[in-house]
Amino acid sequence: MIYLDHAATTPPDAAVVQAMADCMAAAWHNPGAAYTASEAPRRILRQARQAIAGMLNSRPQEIIFTSGGSEGNSQAVSLARGGHVVAGAVEHASVLNAARRWAGEVTLVPPDGEGRIPPEAVARALCPDTRLICVQLANNETGVLQPVDEIGALARSRRIPFLCDAVQAFGKIPIDVRALNIDLMTLSAHKLCGPRGVGALYVRQGVALAPLIDGGGQEFGLRSGTENVPAIEGLRVAAENAMRDMNAHAARTRALAEAFVRRLKVLVPGCRLLAEDAPRLEGVMALLLPGLSSEQAVADLDLLGIQVSAGAACSARTNHISHVYRAMNLSERDARCVIRVSLGWENTKAEMQIAAEAVAGVYAKRREIGNLQEIS
Repeated sequence: MIYLDHAATTPPDAAVVQAMADCMAAAWHNPGAAYTASEAPRRILRQARQAIAGMLNSRPQEIIFTSGGSEGNSQAVSLARGGHVVAGAVEHASVLNAARRWAGEVTLVPPDGEGRIPPEAVARALCPDTRLICVQLANNETGVLQPVDEIGALARSRRIPFLCDAVQAFGKIPIDVRALNIDLMTLSAHKLCGPRGVGALYVRQGVALAPLIDGGGQEFGLRSGTENVPAIEGLRVAAENAMRDMNAHAARTRALAEAFVRRLKVLVPGCRLLAEDAPRLEGVMALLLPGLSSEQAVADLDLLGIQVSAGAACSARTNHISHVYRAMNLSERDARCVIRVSLGWENTKAEMQIAAEAVAGVYAKRREIGNLQEIS
């Protein structure tokens, strides 16, 4: 099996699994209890909060542990209740759907041809009732990095809270919430070889955010419920591993991805890497295979033991056209012919060569039997 869908989720690192098992065995007491045994899970929470805060250049009390990116985004967007939200048209569904739920009005800012949200277009979309700006750090389907520094400066100058979904970017590029003028940021453990079901929400001190979950007042009153201490420990270990190896991972992934794309362009007529000229995360590639439906490509490659996706994992079973690809002005036909290939630590040069040949083989087979769509 060759796994090439790390933008969807990642295999848990062995050190993460061990840390979580040790935590479950030795620190299973409720961290909110008053007796001495609860100091062990309290210490784990404290150390994890301090570690994540240090990675973002924030304060420990500004880090709220959540179940992941979707919960964090929903809670952050609730800040705009009844008001106007400005969001990039290529945001994750958890941001867009939360905006439709909580806001009185939503303005979606279209990207340029490379999938980047122009700061000047965000500025034009603002109005006196704008209560939140939402622009992700890196797109989960194309890997495109957004001009968050400029948008953050704009938001701060207008005194409008700025939410940045960093789920795909955290652990892969440096992030400084102070330098970027970010007020709210979400991240998730399972994108960096950590466990599913745990993440964090950064809330800048002074931002008046309301809880989504009421109860015992855990997480500074913003996220009640007994904390999932083993998962939070897993998040810490995974994040520390990612930060330590960030530069080496980026360089290695870049080399593998560039060789893969070069080979695929030779083997598949008209193959195109979306947003090729934009700054992107290393190793997240949206590849247009003209005429070959992504549904067919994913299924055929799966039979060969190669796992890729047609875009965001959360919509993989719905057969919907990606809103990201359509926002980038792809035709409906072409938007149905994009596969996402995303790399991880375990991928090798040999695997990428095999994968390129397999994609080419699937394309040639479909063309031979006349099963390609008419190329637009």
